[in-house]
This record gives sequence, structure tokens and C-alpha cells, in this order.
Amino acid sequence: MLVQRIALLAERLGIPLPRIAGQTRLGLSGTIRVTRPVPLIFTQRADEQIAEVDPGLARAGLIDAMSASHVWTWLEVRGAEGRWRWPELGDEPDVLARCSEGDLPSQGFSVLLSTARWSLRCVPARDGSGLLVLGVLKPRRAPCARLLVASFGDGADASFDTKGMCTLVASQTRVRVRVDQREVERQANDDRDFITGVRRYLEALRNHAVSSTPRAKYKLVERAPVRLRTLDADAWPRAFTRPGTLLQILTGPDQVRTLPILDVSDDGDVLTMDGDDERGELLEQGELKVRPGDDSLRRMREALDMIAMGTDEAHGRLLAALTHPESLQDLPRSENAPADEQTARQQQAKDLALNTPEIALIHGPPGTGKTTVICGIVEELVKRGQRVLLVAPTHVALDNVLERVGDRSGVTAIRLGSPDNVEEQAHRFLLQHRSRDLTRHLAKDLRAATTEAPSDDPVVAVQREWAGRIANDEEAGTLLLLNANLVCATPIGIAMAREFREVEVVFDVMILDEASKATITDFLVPAARARKWILVGDHRQLAPYVDLGELEAVVSERVKRAGVEEPDASWVRELSTRLRQHFDNRMHPEPKRVADAWRDLVDELTHRFEIDDPTFDELVALGADPDKWREASRAASRSSGDAGATKRAMVLRLGAELLELQALALPSVFEHLTRLPESRAVRLNFQHRMAPALASFSSELVYGGDYPSAPETAKLGLDIPSLEAPAIWIDTAYAPAARRYEHPRDRDWSGGDYINPLEVDVAEELVEACATWAVQSWRGDPRERGRGADAPFEIGVTSFYLKQALQLRDAIFRRLASGTDPWRRRWKSPAANGAPIDIHVSIVDRFQGREKDLIILCTTRSNPKGRRGHVDNLNRLNVAVTRARHKRIVIGDSTTLAGQGDGRRRRPGDLLVRLYETSEQKKKWGRALGGRS
Repeated sequence: MLVQRIALLAERLGIPLPRIAGQTRLGLSGTIRVTRPVPLIFTQRADEQIAEVDPGLARAGLIDAMSASHVWTWLEVRGAEGRWRWPELGDEPDVLARCSEGDLPSQGFSVLLSTARWSLRCVPARDGSGLLVLGVLKPRRAPCARLLVASFGDGADASFDTKGMCTLVASQTRVRVRVDQREVERQANDDRDFITGVRRYLEALRNHAVSSTPRAKYKLVERAPVRLRTLDADAWPRAFTRPGTLLQILTGPDQVRTLPILDVSDDGDVLTMDGDDERGELLEQGELKVRPGDDSLRRMREALDMIAMGTDEAHGRLLAALTHPESLQDLPRSENAPADEQTARQQQAKDLALNTPEIALIHGPPGTGKTTVICGIVEELVKRGQRVLLVAPTHVALDNVLERVGDRSGVTAIRLGSPDNVEEQAHRFLLQHRSRDLTRHLAKDLRAATTEAPSDDPVVAVQREWAGRIANDEEAGTLLLLNANLVCATPIGIAMAREFREVEVVFDVMILDEASKATITDFLVPAARARKWILVGDHRQLAPYVDLGELEAVVSERVKRAGVEEPDASWVRELSTRLRQHFDNRMHPEPKRVADAWRDLVDELTHRFEIDDPTFDELVALGADPDKWREASRAASRSSGDAGATKRAMVLRLGAELLELQALALPSVFEHLTRLPESRAVRLNFQHRMAPALASFSSELVYGGDYPSAPETAKLGLDIPSLEAPAIWIDTAYAPAARRYEHPRDRDWSGGDYINPLEVDVAEELVEACATWAVQSWRGDPRERGRGADAPFEIGVTSFYLKQALQLRDAIFRRLASGTDPWRRRWKSPAANGAPIDIHVSIVDRFQGREKDLIILCTTRSNPKGRRGHVDNLNRLNVAVTRARHKRIVIGDSTTLAGQGDGRRRRPGDLLVRLYETSEQKKKWGRALGGRS
């Protein structure tokens, strides 16, 4: 890895670094290896000097001794005074640069070959048949020397590539001159620390998995294949719903059947098992046992090990991007003239993706055309004859791209995954369907070709036999997968695919969509199979889901590493929660909110150690920089060994461990790579999804004003009686406290799971009013964006809290047509255009990546303390307010959320104050609030 690090640094400095030149190649640890004897041609003067340097030695003995010794080599240049000298750090004569590029001048340089007993000064022979030895000198050694692994011969050899050897020696000399070895070692140490940190994290997750045996209540959805749904979404052990995990499912009293998980739905609630229940043995519902496996974690570890070993040059580039993204070279901007202002950024993003040498980011806020850009990139890469791996953490993101690009000319697309989790329009791309179609066509063609052939022809007999077997041949699927030019899967789908068990680079480009929802460890498995990486996402939306139980397990391990023996479980849980809360508030626009979250984390960290106030303030002042905490820990360890210093060192080390863990486990790989040079990232800006009034909030508070609305969005809007405005806030503040306040109602209103019955009643009325309007008036989407006049009318009802979402679902679905999907139903009548009215109820986190015609957002929080909880989270709020195309209706208590009318004034730029101010406020709407629907 050190050699690769040197090579990468040399490349960034513009130093050509050939690895092979003729019979000379770059070996391990920076050695230069020559695969055949290096021909030495001695001048008369050199022969005379052999005896002067080593009396009694002849030329033959010198050559034999050199072949058996360590020989060091480098290039020296002739200075202005005519003396030979080796270049020093920061000093690069023009002749050295020319030599390293293969342009050997006729004079001005020499090649030095040095052993412990003597040194030979050489130049290339004019006819290129070897090295001409000009003199034999006393032993010497330059700081820019490289070890030469070679044998030597006496006399010229016309077939030897002398120029290639000199070029490689010159390039290595130049690297030593231009590259600070200490910097190389520092970056190599950073590589090691990164690899070690990820490996330790995965090991902690594995230990947590194999030592846990959770239980969960389930309901059987299907038997072929077996599909299970949780009966208690809040208690479902999502940390263990990874492919490969074994579930023990009841078949009767004291009898169970064990099946492995094959796939997981986007919301994590439905598991598809690798097996059928043809005999109907499994109980319709009951309690299952989870036997956690480590298959997916093992695949992550294998990918990490391959990247660490750097067996492929692409792996070295990937590691460099992950450990030092800010140090990658700037890239020139594309000079292609954009067609218009709206598509300028989209064209820049395509050009960047197609021309980056290894890694680039496309930052796509909601509705800015990420899918369009990805399709354009895929189509162009395929035209260039390249293989593309398209990966996304959600199935819906993959299917959106496939629906648009899968049938385009030249694209051979394969979709990995369970049919139950793949959108119906993408089923034709599934591997099993593609494989079946291929084998059927092959068998049909073979039968047609052999129908009229002589029956006694032995070749025809073989072809007929193969035609009968090929339709059931599983190898066809593997061959198809390995030859497709577009393969689409979730990160774990790639890890669990039997065809990709070996970690090898087989794709030219990997595109990671929804990259802001993928962790670094999610990224490693597919990334290790590609040579170039394009990440598309938006770190201003939700971060990846990280199970709190898993986080506690890893925090506990880090606490023990810091020297705390047998840490209290409740303290570890609270520490994990504070670590997560600090992370969730890192982008909040209010500095006080960020500072308070940081102080809360430091307070919890130091709580167990009884740290005094001055020391606490010093720790807070260090900020959330793990390097500062690590350095302060070393300084404290070097100080006097009294109990206070020891305790301070332990706290600092633990703080460093937790901050390093936070940087590794909680951010998305997209956010991690936002440190790349600006030239390696393009942010899309024109939004095409929603009415301009709906985009103004995120434009101002999230995207710094660089989020304009495309002209066609001005057509959007729904003229629903009493709900005409695009952005509405139905204010529950005017209802009595006994009705509007949330449950549970404890002393400080800072519990966890909340419900608000009043908001459920208001939401139920809103759904009825909006669906009734759609039955009479919905005529489809006025824009040509793949919807048109026959588009269904889509209502989304969402909440920041799962229990509130469950209450909303139960209340609303009582009035709707029956169905099998637990979160989606249809209104009892179709819309005016004959299309269905689709009603989708869920939590905000599960709406990312989706869009609806109308969104009803229940804030839930209402209390006398002004506690706002998840509603005041920038990323989550940004997702919630950018899902609607035509209309967004917020239901909330303005006194709690926006500080209106009760003396608890919020600052003018407060998130929820601005949301309230940019909406039309309705004080009484609907029967539940004492008004009229």
C-alpha cells in the first residue's frame, strides 16, 4: 500500500510513473526489478579504476559480486559548475523531468549503481545496447536511491531496453525528489487507521449479531416465496433484517422451520425468505426467533480486505479517495456550452461523471433531475462499451432509473432482487426473467435449426440434446449477468448475489444513487468491484438508518478500549443517544442548537468521571474534532501521573474514540466525500417537482437560495375549496390544551414516542375533503413529466413519529377500500379522470425518494414546554416539506413549534418560524377544530 500511496502522490504532482518499461518494472516496496541481466560496457578508464578502488579485483569479479549484492540506483545530473550531484528535495532539474518522461538527452545525466564496496557511474550506450561504465568510485549512497533487483552481464546486448531502464530509474529518482517521504508515511498511516477503524467496527457489529437472539411477532404474507410482515413495527429488530440472517418460524407447538432472509423491503417491514412453504406448514402469525448471521458483514470485511491489500490499482485509488478526499487533483471544468440555464448543471454533472479519473459527486436536491442525469450517464457509458453497476439503498430508486433507461438502444440491463420488492414495470429486467427468456429463445432457435436435419447426424443429435437441456440450465443466468452492461442492485444485494461472491473488479463504473442513505460500509461491497465511482445524493436530506442497538454495542466496545471496565449499560445507552443527537443537529442553521447538542454530548461523556467545571469547558472548546481530542489525550498521558491527569487522559481518549466512531458509522458516504475538491462535485439546482411556493422554504434555509423553480412548475396547484393556497398551516393552537397536547403527557414532555389524537382527526377530515374534490375535479398532471391526463391522484399523509403514523393509518384506512399493503390504500371512488386515488400513510423517513400530488404533514408535538423534537431536525424537515407537487398542508400547534402568541418568541430565522410564515395560516378548519370543512 505504501508503493501505491507514493504512486498516487507522484501522479498528483504530475510525475509520469511507468510500472513497466521493457525488461524493467516497478516491484514491491519501491524496488526496481530487471528481468534479464543488465549489460555493462566498461571503458578503459573504468577498468583502470576497479583496481584503484579495490586492489586485486578484476572486472569479472566485480560483475559477479554486484549480481550477488544489494545494488542501489539513482540518477545524478551535471551542475552548472560541471560537477555531478544528486537532486535534493524541492530541486528538480529539467533534465531529470525529461528523463522520467522517456526523453533521454545525449548528456547531462548519469545512472549510479552502488553497493557497499563501490559505485559505478554509467550512461546509456549510444546504440542502446547497455550501460556504458564511465568510472568506478568509492561507495556512496543518495537519499533518492532505489533498490535494484537485477543481475549483471559483461558486454553489450542489442536486445536490452536501456532506455526503458533509465526512464524507470529517472522516474523513481524524481519521485524521491518531489515527494516528501514523511508525508507518504503519514498518509499510509491514515490508510491503516481507516482500514483498522472500519474492521473494528464490523467486528463489533458481528459480535453483537452472534451474541443476540431477539424475538419478533410476525404475520405471514405469502408462502411462495415465504414473506413475513412485522406486527409491531416499533419493536421489529431492524438491525438483524440483513440478507443471510436465519429466522426460526413456527410450524406448530414446539416445532420450527429455519429460513434465511433473501431480501428486505424499502421500509424494512417485509422480509422475503429464501424458500417456499408449499405444504402450508408455517403458522399464519406468531412469534419468531432471530438467529443473526454474519454473511453480509463477512462480505463487507472481504471487500475491505481486498481494498486494503490493493491488489488492483483501482482499490488504491478508492482508498485514497476515502482517506484523503480533499487531496485529490482538481479537474478542469467542461467547456461544453449548455443548452439553456435550466439544464446547464445537468450537463456539467454528466460531463464530470464521464470524465473524472476515479470519483465524483452529483449533489441533487429534491426534484432537480437526478434520475434524468443518471440515465444520460448510463446511456453514454454503454455507448463507450463500458459496464455499469447501478446501486441504491432503496429498490424504488433503482426501478425509477430502469424504467427510463432499461430499454434504450444498446443497454442490456439486469435487475437483482426479489420480485416482491421490485416495481412491476421493472420485473422484465429481473435476472430470473431475463435468463428464462434467453434460454427459451436459444432452445427455440436450436430446435428450428435442427428440425429438418438428418436424424443420424451426430452433430445435430448433440444440438438437439442441448436444446432440451438449456431451458433449465442455471449457467445461462450467470453468463448473462457477467455479460450485461448495466447491473442494478442494492448494496447488500450485490454482497449476497451468488454470482458476485468473489471480490474482483468487473465493472468500469459504479453509480451509487441515493448515496446520502448509504454508509461507508454499505458502499465498500459494490465499490470494490468497480474502477470508477459516481455518487449521486443529497446530504441535506436524511442520513442512513443506524440501529440504536448496534450503535450501543459499538459504543460499549469503544468505551472499554478507552479503559472503562464493565461500563454501565444505561450510561452507554444514553451516551449513544447523545452521540446520535449531536450528529442529527450538525447542520442545523441555529448555532445555539448545534452548540447545545455538543455540550450535551460532552456532559454525558464526562458525567461518569466527575470532571470539574474548568476542565469541562476546556473539553467543550476542543470541538468535535477527533484529532484534537486524540492529541490532547496524548499530552495528558505525558503529564504527571496523578489521578486527575489519568482521568483526564481517559476522558479525552474516550471522546476521540466516540468522535471517530461517529465519523465512521453515522454519516453517509456522500457526506464523507463532500471534502472532495469543488471541481469534483456538481450541484443540480433547478427543481421541476413542486409549485414554487413549496420550494421557497428549502431554497432559503437549506440550499442558500440556489434552488430556483423551473418555469413549468408555475402551472402546478390544486383549487380545492377552502384549501386553495399551495402551502397551508392548519393551526391547532386555538384548541383547548386538553385537546391539542400530545401524549404521553409527562413532566418535561421529553419522552420518545408521541401521538396526537386531535391531529389525527384533522388529517382524516383533510383526506376526505381532498379525495372528494379529486373525484369531481382531478384531470391529471398538467405537465409532460411521464404522468399526463391519466395520472392517479396521490395523497401522502406523514408524521415525524411512528406511533402517530400508525394512528393516522388506522383512522384513515377505516374509510378506504381493502387492500394488502399495510401503508397504502385506494379511495372508494376513482378520480374524475378515471384513475385511482392513492393514499399513502407513513413516517417522514420512509417518504424520502417519493413524491405525491398532495402532502398532509402531522407535526404531532404540542406541549407547554415548547419541545419540538424531530420536527426541528433540518434534514428530516427538508424531506418532509419537499414531497408535494401541488399542495402541502401542515397540521401543528404554532405556539409550540413557532413560538406564536405565548411569549416564547423564536428567533426570526428559526426553521419552523419560517415554515409558519411562508404558509397560509388557518386558525379554524374542519369540524375537529370548531370550523367547517
